[in-house]
Amino acid sequence: MMNIDIEFYEGGRDVLVIFTGIGGTTKGYQNKYEKIAKYVTSQFHFSVFVATMPLGSWATLKENLQSVLNFVFKKLKSDSLNIYVMGSSAGANMVLSFSCLFPQIKKILAINPVMNVNFHWIENGIQNFKGGDINVVLGEKDLSSSYAKLLPKHEKLKLTILPDIDHYFQGHLSTFIDLPRFYLFY
Repeated sequence: MMNIDIEFYEGGRDVLVIFTGIGGTTKGYQNKYEKIAKYVTSQFHFSVFVATMPLGSWATLKENLQSVLNFVFKKLKSDSLNIYVMGSSAGANMVLSFSCLFPQIKKILAINPVMNVNFHWIENGIQNFKGGDINVVLGEKDLSSSYAKLLPKHEKLKLTILPDIDHYFQGHLSTFIDLPRFYLFY
């Protein structure tokens, strides 16, 4: 396993796991992940885990997801949990590609996945996901928005392209922080 940092915010039996982009931190730029975690624990009573994506993660996405979920199961002393996952950039690739392998994962929020890398994994993951909604949110100015039409047709897939948003949500941090409320907890 890669050296993955995980921050835990205790809330309840249901779980949100947030995966950063490669090189991200558990707090995020201007504490965006911490703000999301505190909001979700207080408003929805979910426990929140924020996990980093270390450099070199492209080669170990599946193993990283398995390792983080094992940590969650051990921390909460159960493997029969309702889990929502949120990923940004490479973290979004991971949750789209491999959430289908874990029946505990009920909803997906993928923000600006890097769709020109291993797209066949994303396609397979979406087609085989047995949980609820799959929400893909792309910034209009993000390179991956040009690949949006390639996403497979799937009854659970909801695609949203946000105008004037780039890969990093520069100048739109509050929009990023609100994404789970609109696309996971609506």
